Amino acid sequence: MNSRAIIGLVMTLIIAALVGGCESFDGLEMRREHAESFVSNAETLTEQVLAGYDSLTLNDCIRIALENSLSVKVAEIEGRVATLEKNVSFANFLPAVSLNYEAYGSDPERQIKFGGEGMAMSDKHVREVSCQIQMSIFNPMTWFLHSMHQRGEEIAALVTEYTKQMTVLEVTARYFQCLSLEQLERAMSSELEAVETFEKDVRAFYDEGVVAQWQALEAQVALKARQNSLRAIRDEQIKARAVLMATMGLSPMSTVTLLEDTPLERPDGSLSDYVLEALLNHPRLAIADRQIAIEKEKAKIAIADFLPSLVGYATRTSTSDSHLMYRNYWMGGLSGTLSVFNGFANVNAYKAAKQNATKAFIRREQDALTLMLEVVKADLDLTDSEDNMSLAEIAYEAASARYEEVRAHWKEGLADSAEMLDALARKDQAQANVMNARYRLQVSIATLFNVMGRADTSIRSS
Repeated sequence: MNSRAIIGLVMTLIIAALVGGCESFDGLEMRREHAESFVSNAETLTEQVLAGYDSLTLNDCIRIALENSLSVKVAEIEGRVATLEKNVSFANFLPAVSLNYEAYGSDPERQIKFGGEGMAMSDKHVREVSCQIQMSIFNPMTWFLHSMHQRGEEIAALVTEYTKQMTVLEVTARYFQCLSLEQLERAMSSELEAVETFEKDVRAFYDEGVVAQWQALEAQVALKARQNSLRAIRDEQIKARAVLMATMGLSPMSTVTLLEDTPLERPDGSLSDYVLEALLNHPRLAIADRQIAIEKEKAKIAIADFLPSLVGYATRTSTSDSHLMYRNYWMGGLSGTLSVFNGFANVNAYKAAKQNATKAFIRREQDALTLMLEVVKADLDLTDSEDNMSLAEIAYEAASARYEEVRAHWKEGLADSAEMLDALARKDQAQANVMNARYRLQVSIATLFNVMGRADTSIRSS
């Protein structure tokens, strides 16, 4: 390829880059295109993911979330970026090779005076091709940089794992919330039938003059209140399912059937066992360990600033200048750099690096104390949830027994409508308390698993 062809190719590339860089940006058009495609794309993805499912268990929901959650995908991309940055730092150990092509001409031809006449110094048109190889021979900083990026890659992997664990916790909480609302809806639907029957009986008694008008109105109010409560529970159920779908990375406008899964159970062991497992396994402390290692590497880099850097290089040049005796020649050498005085910048940078390493160590201690506190709180919350669950179940049994007794008295005319409505309201509230206590118990167990670093992020298809 001659010089004109190379120049033409370079100019073509420059023009293409300029044309591409000058391309206009229409923010309104981009927003319109995204808005038109986003909903349909989300629904298509949801259909594809849920195609093989009639209903979802908790493990199904967790697996789908780990595969499709946008938070997890962002964390995984950050992990790949960290790997690329580590690979970039590894390039410091490899030789750097550069190729340079130069073509120049002179008009008139360059000459030097010799004996009253001109003698050509070089050809009128000259082309030179040079290849330079440069490699760091002694530069400790490259080792420390590479080690630092290795720790950064490990931190990115731990951040991804931590993101997955938090996704598992959120999916678990939303899953049991949906199940709790489903159970509450079924219970309230059954109770609504009893209230409708009661309201009809009271209205019939009012028509016969057996009860007062206010009693008939109270029965109507009770019926309307339960209808409104049932509708509110159904709305809450729709909201909870939408949040669950979004957490799974799917369209919140789609619906899904949940299959009731085996409830979570408290992990074996004592509080001290929980704390020890958290300190050993939680990703936050593993990240803190590597952050300390990074700060130590930075301190080593600060020390390396005091050391010389040696670089070896070799250059081979080929020229078309016929006036030279040798068309090709090699040039090599060794280059060294040593900072003798840099305004105390190196000294202060080293002191700052030592302080940052100390700060990272203290932050790890702080994270460990915070994690211990979270384990203690999670254990206490779980104990409270277990106690509240037992209390709610006993209270529901008592309220149900009282309601059955009052209803029997009502049929015999030994209880008025007010007693009947009060017994029914107490039973409804007790039943709702059982559902809420059951939901909180499951969330408390999932939270304890999470702070212990035991959340399972390796769930596969069943």
